[in-house]
Amino acid sequence: MTWSGTCRSRGFAVLAVGVTLVLVAVGIGTVIALQGTGVPVWLGWVLAVVGLVVGILGWLLSSLEARVDSQRFVVAFGPVGWPRRTIRIVDLREASAIVVEPREWGGWGYRWIPWARASAAVIRRGPGIELVLADGRRFAVTVNDAVAGAQATSAAIDAARR
Repeated sequence: MTWSGTCRSRGFAVLAVGVTLVLVAVGIGTVIALQGTGVPVWLGWVLAVVGLVVGILGWLLSSLEARVDSQRFVVAFGPVGWPRRTIRIVDLREASAIVVEPREWGGWGYRWIPWARASAAVIRRGPGIELVLADGRRFAVTVNDAVAGAQATSAAIDAARR
């Protein structure tokens, strides 16, 4: 059985665009303001470039796709599928549908919580899938149609055990 689900965060994308516009505007404003003063204008250009990088990263991380097949569970961010997390089905103990609260998983984005032996791909509050790995670590991902995703993952885990 195969399944795939997506999740998009309009708020995350809007925030990234807003931060980008502010940083680029301040950077270009700095370049203009420093023209002819004898002060190096490279700082303004650096700020503008940082703004563009923040915007691109924010856009890449504002959506994700989760896929499960008989061999693996994969979470891939953005339109290019990077960054990506792959977990082999044989390394999973169980899967369940949950309501993901970002504050319980360390906030938004790809989170690693070493003291809880957990990690998560969280781009919004709401339905998600929680995986328990064979070694007890946990992984959560926000995704639409989490119930069907958890059922498909559980079916793949059961099939791998047989």
